Amino acid sequence: MDAVTTSAFGRLESWQAMLDGQAEVFAEMLPGASVAIVPRAGSGIQPGRRAAALKAAAGGEMLRWEVVAGGVRAALVPFRGLGDAGVDLLFVAEDEALARLREDIGAGTLALMKRQLRAGDMMFFVMRNKHELQEAGYEEFLDSLGLAFLGACR
Repeated sequence: MDAVTTSAFGRLESWQAMLDGQAEVFAEMLPGASVAIVPRAGSGIQPGRRAAALKAAAGGEMLRWEVVAGGVRAALVPFRGLGDAGVDLLFVAEDEALARLREDIGAGTLALMKRQLRAGDMMFFVMRNKHELQEAGYEEFLDSLGLAFLGACR
């Protein structure tokens, strides 16, 4: 593998550095917890059409952040479709939103994702139920994105 891995997401090493710098956000998450970002273009995922997205042809790659013993690891993995993404949370980014993320990977990345979610430039799919997410320790991560922990009721 090359010393520097690049893709539509930019340098994988930059994403890893961001995750290492934001370790406290992921500290309560259990090993195996994972989220991913996929470009909307080419994914077959359309706003407001979850059922169609489940049947859409997959292709391309996604950037997965997976909690492992000792931290969070960034990896580029094949995107096999919404129904077979194999992650707990999936963020689907418009081209412009992904370009902004790629250009500004660092301490402000999660804040930028928060703004993109609110602006509708990024969609958010929850692939696990609330109890599973609670058990996996997602509360701090979701709070960092300005998302109430899947509703205020606990």
